[in-house]
Amino acid sequence: MTFKLKPLLAGATMMLAAGTANADQLSFAGGWPPNSAPTGKLEDFAAAVEEYSGGDVTVKVYPLSLLSFAEASAGVRDGIADMTANLMAYFPAEFSHFNMLAEFSEVVELEQFASDRSSFAFSGAIMEYVINSCPDCMDQIAAQNQVYLGASSTTSYVLQCVVPLATVDDLKGKRIRAAGAYWARWAEQVGAVPVSMSINETLEGLNQGVVDCTASNTADFVNFGFIDVVKYLYVGLPGAQFNVPYTMNRDSWNSLSDENKSAMLKATAKLAADIAWVYTEEAAAGKERAPGEGIEYGAASEELVAMNREFIAKDKDAIGEIYKERFQIETGAAAATALTDLMVKWTDLTKDLDSAEALADVYWNEVLSKVDVATYGK
Repeated sequence: MTFKLKPLLAGATMMLAAGTANADQLSFAGGWPPNSAPTGKLEDFAAAVEEYSGGDVTVKVYPLSLLSFAEASAGVRDGIADMTANLMAYFPAEFSHFNMLAEFSEVVELEQFASDRSSFAFSGAIMEYVINSCPDCMDQIAAQNQVYLGASSTTSYVLQCVVPLATVDDLKGKRIRAAGAYWARWAEQVGAVPVSMSINETLEGLNQGVVDCTASNTADFVNFGFIDVVKYLYVGLPGAQFNVPYTMNRDSWNSLSDENKSAMLKATAKLAADIAWVYTEEAAAGKERAPGEGIEYGAASEELVAMNREFIAKDKDAIGEIYKERFQIETGAAAATALTDLMVKWTDLTKDLDSAEALADVYWNEVLSKVDVATYGK
């Protein structure tokens, strides 16, 4: 019977080798539609991971097929996918610290920070704060069996509607899709009705009259097809930006060598920059296309803009108290001050950049290259 030993050992060796070869082939569950610009940037991320790891790690992107945005966090936690763009606003209890920080994005509407590049600065500011100054964030992400890799911020949120709005009274009773707590709070304050609905369901909601407007960023006007349904887009309210963290299954992360963890972070710097950059490009493209689609696209009325600025002035000081009361978070005021200070730094770092590649270099050099991969995410 010994004549079978070598073939059996050879077969076992081949099976082991196959398992090793597949160990670092990872999956990314993307919630954007297959042909959207952000999905293209996920494919670029996959290529960057392979390049930076010298081929040791590969990533297969599943756009809106493996997991939707609403399913993604639990899916990565449970190992259905290795990575995702984690829309944490959908999960207020699990990610309360992250969501509090994201709500401070309303500061981008302040005159000193307001620009079409404010998302570049806020992305950098929140990455730096989360990684270096938010141990509670690290505890929350670990509790979901995930590791925080970085984040992008969208362009600012505007009202995209199937009905016209000219005055504050016009908002009364309107059903507005709210992407998170900030926008729900805003809707309630102005007398509208906030509707909780995932981004993947919003086009149908607008089309069927379930909602009158969506509070969405100016790039998703194109990315999720709202341009095919809405008739009015009002810039200047409700404001703020949606922060999009990139997270990875903790076990998948810790299966990588330190060198490949660094490669993953460097690729994430590129992804964070690419998504932030392409959102500004998509926003510009949507604005250019709107008149040809018969859409009124422009600034909201002075009355509505004045109302919105008044809301933000009060709300930015209330966020800490809101999260203290609801989630017993004691760090709100300190976080607000720190993020505002970081916005000064990051506005200066990003104001003159002329490409996504240059932005990626800044994210890498200032934040992600400094992560101690030997201990991070353990």
